[in-house]
Amino acid sequence: MASKSPGAKAKGLGAELRVLRQRAGMTLEDAAKPVDLSKTILSKLETGHRNIAFPEAIGLLALYGVVGEERDRVLTLARSVDEPGWWEVGIPGMTKESATLADYETIANGLTDWAPLLIPGLLHTMDYARAIFGMYDLAPHVLEARLNARLRRQQTMWRPEVTYTAYLGESALRSVVGDATIMAAQLHALLDAQRRSNIAIRIVPQNLGPYLGQLGAFLKLDFRPAETVVHVELLHSGVFHDEPRLTDPYVKAVAQLAEVALSATESTRMIDAIAHEMEGQA
Repeated sequence: MASKSPGAKAKGLGAELRVLRQRAGMTLEDAAKPVDLSKTILSKLETGHRNIAFPEAIGLLALYGVVGEERDRVLTLARSVDEPGWWEVGIPGMTKESATLADYETIANGLTDWAPLLIPGLLHTMDYARAIFGMYDLAPHVLEARLNARLRRQQTMWRPEVTYTAYLGESALRSVVGDATIMAAQLHALLDAQRRSNIAIRIVPQNLGPYLGQLGAFLKLDFRPAETVVHVELLHSGVFHDEPRLTDPYVKAVAQLAEVALSATESTRMIDAIAHEMEGQA
């Protein structure tokens, strides 16, 4: 059976192998010959343009002197690089871009959302998500499939090794999606998520500026050892940036958001206050 095309796992594994080679003080040519690879093939492995075979991974790690837990972790990733994820089983209405995003989310070790107008998908309640998807006039079976996919994506945040930070615009808390009852439940869900040690939710008040975040929402995904991908969602699609010249402005935007956002404690108070306002309206 032919292996699947390289995806986010291959990119993440390749980046780790490159760092390990450089740490061992080897060039591509130095490392390729002892494991019977060409310099070109090894370069493709390190850039994620070719999936690595498990014996190749074993040989490279031995060559680089990688042992113990670090070796076990890298080999686990190499062993699973060809395994299909839940997003590859033909979910109705799931776009290629959405599947790619799910692929990246499963291996990222850090996620940072900036959502100025709406609650981001990784924090949605199902009623809030249903109201959002309802705007697209989807067939019932497609809607339910999308909701199931949203639930599966959210499992990313329950991995304790993943850090998730959400910067939410105050407008995202106050803009009613569905109705006030749905909004109140959604805001209480934010408070519940905030209690997890690996999740931070911080609110950016209205009437601030100017700052880069005002230019639009995005999701920044960070990977070991030092790789960043940014996803910018559009109305019916999305784009990915993975070159430093394209991701650096978003890294700068996150730094600015950290400066202007309320503290975690102040953010919790604001979310709680607006949740009570929504309950009063309901």
